[in-house]
Amino acid sequence: MILIVNGSPSGPKGNCQVLIQTLLKKMESYPDWRKKNALQVLQLSEIKWTQSNLKKIFSSLDTADGFIFVTGTYWDSWGSPLQIFLEQVTDREGTSTFLGKPVITLVLNHSVGGKGVLSRLQGVLSTLGCLIPPMSGLVYSWVSDQVLKNSVHGNAQKDLWSLDDIDNILENFRKALRLNVNWARWPVDQKDFRKIWLS
Repeated sequence: MILIVNGSPSGPKGNCQVLIQTLLKKMESYPDWRKKNALQVLQLSEIKWTQSNLKKIFSSLDTADGFIFVTGTYWDSWGSPLQIFLEQVTDREGTSTFLGKPVITLVLNHSVGGKGVLSRLQGVLSTLGCLIPPMSGLVYSWVSDQVLKNSVHGNAQKDLWSLDDIDNILENFRKALRLNVNWARWPVDQKDFRKIWLS
């Protein structure tokens, strides 16, 4: 199962959801991803972080073979629901929940700032233990969308991420999903990481 995580505050009503729908159409062209429950979408904006919900979310994370994170850009960062998610899963760093599982990272922005969000989010996901395949991230902007729809700017189009790049990203993701590696992990404080250390 591939877990698609929508980190946008707009959840199922925003641009990130439109991107997820485009992604799902592309993924459903692969036989493995056409199976029932092969693709699941987690709308972080709709989650109430209760103990019972945490158990359900951890169960989904534990059973996932790989992840796709989708977020917009908000004041040079990812969406607040995604930040809360990252804080909630801190104690899963280096565990089988994330260790060695491939991840795709897709970021939207209006004009600028998305590349910094992409790089930092990939860094966080790598630290949690996820595997970042080559060319597995994308930033798509409103500005790029306008240029790509305007045939006058043919040369500029070649140097911009486009939604067609998702095909290559998915191919690298599929190859990474086939890897079977016994990854090493560093020791992590999973019991007392929220302790008060400032006196």
